[in-house]
Amino acid sequence: MKAFERQHPEVEFEVVWRSFCLNPLLKTRCDKITLYDEWSGGPGKFQAQLDRVRAVGEKYGVGFSITGITGPSHASQVLIANTLRRCGPAAQARVVEGLFRGHFLLGKDISDEEFLVGLGSEAAGLPPDVVRFDLRNSDNGRFVDQEVEEAVEERGVEAVPCVTVLGKYKVGGYQEKEVFEQLFKKIWNENADIVGGFKT
Repeated sequence: MKAFERQHPEVEFEVVWRSFCLNPLLKTRCDKITLYDEWSGGPGKFQAQLDRVRAVGEKYGVGFSITGITGPSHASQVLIANTLRRCGPAAQARVVEGLFRGHFLLGKDISDEEFLVGLGSEAAGLPPDVVRFDLRNSDNGRFVDQEVEEAVEERGVEAVPCVTVLGKYKVGGYQEKEVFEQLFKKIWNENADIVGGFKT
């Protein structure tokens, strides 16, 4: 996006993160490697995928270290949704990055309320009592449930990441930057008469 904005200063991207639940059946905390092994088809199978992800991450200075335990992601989705509502897309992006770093790099449990409260305070500048209230508010939980349902039923999301540009161009799964560069050029060429921003 940054490269495209440099080439086209009149274009401005706005990134908004939406809720999605990869494993709705996960109800308790468990070891991350054990969980990913189960998703991958059995003990040891996740390691090959992790090696591939680590190789890609190294190209961008990201050292994946999947350790520790994790639990249901619902509370983290509540934090993401409420950060957008209370603080806007920039703060939401900082929270999402903090969740990513916590889960994949620092061995944090994204279902732990204290971790989420600290992240909401540090990344979004929200008072801890506000973050805690949002996490415990059942209306917020129902909003996330509805957003997850809409992602599956209305937008056809099956996995993460899934990027939708301008509400209609969908790119699913991990992709190299060239895929997005080509998509942005295609959209630009199709809409050459429109000056403005992309909304992802």
